Amino acid sequence: MFRLLIVDDEPAIVDGLQQHFQEEEWELDLCKAYSADEALEIAKRTKIDLLISDIRMPGKSGLQLVDDVLFYWPSCRVILLTGHSEFDYAYKAIQKNVDSYILKMEGIDVIHKAVSAVLGKFEEERRNLNMLKRASLKLTVAEPLLKKELFEALLIGDNAANAGRSEWYDGPSLLIDLGKPFIMFSGMVDHWQEKMTYMKKMEIYYSVQNLFAEHLPLQIKAETVIHDRSVLCWFVQPDTASTRFTEETGGTDWQALVYYLKGMLEPVQNSCRNELGVSISFVVGRGAVKGNEIGKEFDLIKAVFKQRAVFGPEMAVIDLDKSDEWFKGETRKYAAPPAVEFNKKLHALEKFLDEGNEKEAAGLTADLVSVLKNETNPNYVMGKERYYMLLLVYLSALNSMDFSDKSLHEIRIASISVFESQAEWGTIEEQLIRLCELICQMKKEQIENSEHRIVERVHRFVNENLGNDLSLARIAEVVYFNPSYLSRFYKQLTGRNLSDYINEARKNAAMDMLMHTQLKVNEIALKLGFESPSYFTSFFRKMTGSSPQEFRETAVRRGK
Repeated sequence: MFRLLIVDDEPAIVDGLQQHFQEEEWELDLCKAYSADEALEIAKRTKIDLLISDIRMPGKSGLQLVDDVLFYWPSCRVILLTGHSEFDYAYKAIQKNVDSYILKMEGIDVIHKAVSAVLGKFEEERRNLNMLKRASLKLTVAEPLLKKELFEALLIGDNAANAGRSEWYDGPSLLIDLGKPFIMFSGMVDHWQEKMTYMKKMEIYYSVQNLFAEHLPLQIKAETVIHDRSVLCWFVQPDTASTRFTEETGGTDWQALVYYLKGMLEPVQNSCRNELGVSISFVVGRGAVKGNEIGKEFDLIKAVFKQRAVFGPEMAVIDLDKSDEWFKGETRKYAAPPAVEFNKKLHALEKFLDEGNEKEAAGLTADLVSVLKNETNPNYVMGKERYYMLLLVYLSALNSMDFSDKSLHEIRIASISVFESQAEWGTIEEQLIRLCELICQMKKEQIENSEHRIVERVHRFVNENLGNDLSLARIAEVVYFNPSYLSRFYKQLTGRNLSDYINEARKNAAMDMLMHTQLKVNEIALKLGFESPSYFTSFFRKMTGSSPQEFRETAVRRGK
């Protein structure tokens, strides 16, 4: 899906183009703005693939807007519209590598063909571009071990300033200044394919690092590290020579940088899915942090990832500062078992329970009980420790879920056997497998309920904001989704496009106001987000078969 931003200070032109492209079968997420400043605010927070803009607008011109948008999204394509055929404008447009320079008098067909040509270029680039191969070529320039050790130390709570000044740290220079605040965010692969090797996982992680670097503007500096072979961590600062993220007071506008990073993560996620074959979720920190706060910030991020694994969607982008209770939780720690193989099986069991995979979890439970039975006689203490570690996996799974008293009664935690020297392994296996089945059944129910709650949340936001921004990017932000993934998720779950629901909601609201209020048609149009009454009339006629006024008159006659 590609995102198209339409900008003009004439609402009729913006709304007309929006209506035209909504009726096409192209997969486009449409955004609109009635000024260059409004368009720039959208571009600061959301990836733009194609910009259609008027050249002459009050305040900032279309040519200036092109410069701003291309700063944030260098690969954005541009189509400029004008009511004038001045050579000077055309020459400047050509210099900016604009795809098309169109006179408004040429009509909608010419604009349609220009957009179609741009989409064709996108598809050609998608076919020809092998980002994985390009990223793999850069594996030889992975960060030196010294830099990795430095950032690993910061993540576990070491003082950043002291670490950076250590005598032994005389290696490669850092791209960021550890003595100044920065934004921290992390990424994790949602699900690994079965039997994927460690080296293949690391290759993907390095490729993700390089994909992020390819999307990052030169005016933003970042360092990255792979922590514990599983979590990608970035530390980001704006370049001191750039004023792009500077407040009027002269300080850094950290909130603007957070918004931009969240928007930039969408194309990174899409590239990971399309080119690397993995989905990845991100958690963005609470804003500017100092070196001494890194360990605490990272603990919060890890806790959010754990909760996301239980309740959250794939390809999530979670703002830690705005996350609600859905993603809040405390990290639960327990000691690792002494045997590597037993530890691996426990982690595998935890994964199957998280996924609600009843068959695999039950089979692995039987296998673990068999191991305990064989190893307890020669080492009773070790067997007892491992038995309670096995129970802890189940208790942790239960503790991460929201279950009722009735479910707790069905599980019968209190009836689980206490470990004895002469353990009844047959009874223990039967109890644990039953516990496994109940947890997996509850997990499946929670996943289904969670999906329906997401849809309900989307519907509620749409119905409460019919007159505001209802672009896919804005709605996705509310439910912590990747916008492109939200579109597919919603259609898969409901069988309809999200845009169809929005149009239906606006139609129903319009009908209700026409029947039960004295508001004028243009007032209803504004309340529902239509800047142009004519566009509202056209929309309403398409949805109902009659104009708003005709519908109101018919309703009045029927009421009499």
